[in-house]
Amino acid sequence: MRKLLASVALATATIAVAVPAAAEAQRSAYRPLGPSRQAINELLRDLNRAENGIERSVQRRIISRREAAGLRREASQIRFQLNRAARNGIGGREFASLRHQVNRLEQRLRIERRDRDGRRY
Repeated sequence: MRKLLASVALATATIAVAVPAAAEAQRSAYRPLGPSRQAINELLRDLNRAENGIERSVQRRIISRREAAGLRREASQIRFQLNRAARNGIGGREFASLRHQVNRLEQRLRIERRDRDGRRY
């Protein structure tokens, strides 16, 4: 009888330790991987470059103040979203969305520089 109780106690202790460890391993297996720190730094560098390009274009009078205001607003919205997403870690989809928005901002800046009309599109 003692051997039976001892083996039941041992099995119970083993299960009590193994189940939480297995659950943690399963949870971490499904945790989505986000972008690398290097990719996030590159995104910030591109956003800063776009903002500096907006300022340079206004100073050189390549784009109008009104065009610049729209571009600045878009850049600040992207920066706000990036800061908000960075609080809990940036996921892959969030990063892809932010990357797309920065690329679109850069494209809009190129379009505004080349249109030579001083108006928003």
